[in-house]
Amino acid sequence: MFAVHLRSDSLSLVQLKAARVQRCNTINFNVGSWQTALHDAMTAVPAGCQLHVVLAADFYQLVQLDKPALAAEEMLQALPWQVKDLVSIAPEDIVADYIDLPGHGGTQAKINVVVASLSWLKQLVSIISNAGGVIASIQPEEWLAGELLPVASHASMLLVHQPEQELLIQIVRDGLLYFSRRTRGFGKLHLSTEADLRSGTLDRLQLELQRSMDYFESQLKQPPVREIRLLMTAPQLMCELLTESGFNRVEPLQPLPLAAALSNAELLSCWPAVAAVCGQLKEPTV
Repeated sequence: MFAVHLRSDSLSLVQLKAARVQRCNTINFNVGSWQTALHDAMTAVPAGCQLHVVLAADFYQLVQLDKPALAAEEMLQALPWQVKDLVSIAPEDIVADYIDLPGHGGTQAKINVVVASLSWLKQLVSIISNAGGVIASIQPEEWLAGELLPVASHASMLLVHQPEQELLIQIVRDGLLYFSRRTRGFGKLHLSTEADLRSGTLDRLQLELQRSMDYFESQLKQPPVREIRLLMTAPQLMCELLTESGFNRVEPLQPLPLAAALSNAELLSCWPAVAAVCGQLKEPTV
């Protein structure tokens, strides 16, 4: 089994063999030349192999909506018209999918809708199919970060920061994604020294984390977050600073057994592709 994570300027290819990640390669390329890079990467994927495709945020848009009162078979047909005024893709070129968002109690049920360009996806599918690959799934990276955590009845917060990217904050409980947002202003977090963090960055980060926790507890009526896991450059320093600031059980993310051989740098680079294969094999634990 293979998984590929496609970004605007790089892609990561992961191979799963004997329930272990055996390959984790990242290829950089010029923005706009993803087609050539993907074609070249497919030479490492044997014909007929299943491939899970994970898209970076450059290639889709997310919208949260009240869940329409429609039968499941009607939902996907209706979604393009539900979101057409909320996204920048022409209605006739929209392809959409959704997940239910849990935890809204007696309030209106919500869904998280992913929207992408149909014409762009056709290019993607064509390149993979012509290379002999068999697409098992195409997913947005936001829906996968929680796969890096063991399934547990308590709530866990996951912070993911890749260099030059927005900070991803998610809260997962019972293996379900309850909360997800990208926070601007932290693109250079990987370059921050302890002095930089203490001079204001840490305060802003703490505020964002507390706001996210407050929403999870007050609006979604959920118990407090029990732990925070970090996937970023130099996570230990951030763990120490957040613990010093009063947050409990803050630790670097430990990869699941199938990805145990990966270094923090490899996991940070390839996590969406790793998460895609984790989701196929992960067993529930408490």
